[in-house]
Amino acid sequence: MKKIFLLSLMSAFLFVSCDKEDDNMDDPITGGTSSQSQYKLIDKDTTDNDLIVELYAKTETIEMGYTPLYVKVKDLGGSAVENAMVSFMPMMDMGTMQHSSPLEQPVFNSSSKYYEGMVVFTMASSMGDWELDVIANGEAASFDINVMMNPTGTKYVGSYNGTDGEKYIVTLVRPFDWQVGMNDVSFMVHKKETMMSFPAVNDFTIAMDPQMTSMGHGSPNNVSPVSVGNGYYDGKANFTMTGDWRLNLDLIKAGDTIVNAYIDVLF
Repeated sequence: MKKIFLLSLMSAFLFVSCDKEDDNMDDPITGGTSSQSQYKLIDKDTTDNDLIVELYAKTETIEMGYTPLYVKVKDLGGSAVENAMVSFMPMMDMGTMQHSSPLEQPVFNSSSKYYEGMVVFTMASSMGDWELDVIANGEAASFDINVMMNPTGTKYVGSYNGTDGEKYIVTLVRPFDWQVGMNDVSFMVHKKETMMSFPAVNDFTIAMDPQMTSMGHGSPNNVSPVSVGNGYYDGKANFTMTGDWRLNLDLIKAGDTIVNAYIDVLF
């Protein structure tokens, strides 16, 4: 009887071990484990050329501003398609007018197995309707995007008229993990060329002045952002305490301040 009991225990242990191992096998689509996913499914659609397109984000809700987006493309059998031509076309329909927004077209990441791109949603859906077309091999999958306002006391993206007659969009780059002390900060700058075209701008000098508006003081040792290409500007902000901070940004060209912009953070 003891032998039979021990054999039963060993069989049960092996079964549980194998089952646990199966639960954590590599997912051929995500490149991670089948029981875990770092991204949240927003929606999925099927194109006219029979490709299943799935749209993911880092959170289930999408706010105004810098928004990384992730796409899986599959055939009707569920197999991953890793060599598709994928692009984004965001559109805000305000009834009397339509416009697009700044973006980075998706590129396939062989490690994550996603097509990875970015859209700057410049307005909340309370102002109209956002639709994102994800175009895969020439055919579009369409997604309605509900864009929320930034939390009260924060402002992560702004549109500004420059003294040069151009309109610029300044965006705080996510993710943010603020702490008391020195923080890495990154911004993007785009120019509104047309209602459908927002090229990145790399030739500004930016002077940054963080101010804690409720307390009436700034902070020392900040590093103003500098261009690192593709519209990105990286610097460092010294938050000396928690609370509401306004990052004042002067965008300067040839010694002249073209834009006075600001970003509000709260932590």
